[in-house]
Amino acid sequence: MTFKVIHNPAFTQPAGFTQGQFRKLDQLYCKAASEKTLTYRTVDCDFDEGVASYTYYLTGSHVPYLQFLIKKVGPRTTMFEVFKQGKGRIAKSGVFDRAYEKLSEEVALLSETDS
Repeated sequence: MTFKVIHNPAFTQPAGFTQGQFRKLDQLYCKAASEKTLTYRTVDCDFDEGVASYTYYLTGSHVPYLQFLIKKVGPRTTMFEVFKQGKGRIAKSGVFDRAYEKLSEEVALLSETDS
C-alpha cells in the first residue's frame, strides 16, 4: 500500500479576502469599462453579516449583470460565489481563483458579443 500526498496550495491560503484579490476584481472592471462593455459598478460590505459584494452593471440604470459575492461561512472559511442576471449562481468555490476565473470568462464573453 502506498500513500500519495496531495499538495493543494489554495487549501493553505489564509481565510478571508485580500487586497490583492480586490484589486483583481477592480482591474477586471477597469478593463471592461475601457472597452465600454461595463459602465458601472458597486462595492458593498456588511461587516456584521460577514458578506461583501462586487457588482457589475451594463449601465447605471440596468439591473446588476454580474455579482461577485464574498461570504464568511465559518471561523476560517470564506466562500466566493458568482451570480449572473437571468441565470442565478453560476459558480461557487472556497478558492478565490476558481470563482474569479468564471467571472472573467463571463466578462470576456460579454466583450465578444459586443464586438
